[in-house]
Amino acid sequence: MRKNFGKFAGLFMLLSVLLAGCGMAADQEPTPDAVAIKTQAVETAMAEMTVQAALNPSATPVPPTITPLPTATRFTQTPITGGGSSSGSGGSSSGGSGGGGSKLATSTPTVPPWSSDDYRCEFVDQYPYDQAQKAGTEYDIVWTMRNIGDRTWYPNLMEVVRLSGKEIAPYAMYPLPKTVKPGETVEIRVDIQLPFSPQDYMLTTEWGIKNDQGTVFCRFYHSIPRLY
Repeated sequence: MRKNFGKFAGLFMLLSVLLAGCGMAADQEPTPDAVAIKTQAVETAMAEMTVQAALNPSATPVPPTITPLPTATRFTQTPITGGGSSSGSGGSSSGGSGGGGSKLATSTPTVPPWSSDDYRCEFVDQYPYDQAQKAGTEYDIVWTMRNIGDRTWYPNLMEVVRLSGKEIAPYAMYPLPKTVKPGETVEIRVDIQLPFSPQDYMLTTEWGIKNDQGTVFCRFYHSIPRLY
């Protein structure tokens, strides 16, 4: 750009000199040859300026393009509505009641945690039999029970509990003696202590096996018609 400006300045100065020469010699009548030379010089200068202007047009400044920054994406969490299922089988979940949140659905069991077929027992034998006893006698009553259910009886999960008759059975609870699989039998032994005075009425103590759900599913008893 500075180089083209220099050329224009030189041509302009040359044109000015020529015009000044013409003014200085205005009072003198120019000769035909001198006039022709000056005219040709002016035309040459003007032609050069025209060519330079055509070859070097003025550049139009282009404003810089500003690339916009990408718009940040805002992540939002979709709230869970009441129609969704709660996580965890058989568990219950509570949703927050504040902040416009919806309460999560609660799973309600439709069947008990165990059925009657899971825990069942069958009486096999007893010793001694239900009969009159002498007052003040102490002995063990032994019941033989069979597991006819679908689940195994485990000593660490089940226990033998007294349901009634504490006047002749002083202890209220015993551990299950062993693991009893379906089809197997177990002997359950309980201490009996009879009163020291004769009785003319029947004395009975009832017992049962309580499972890991806290339910007594197997019941058996021992009756004494009288004490003599």
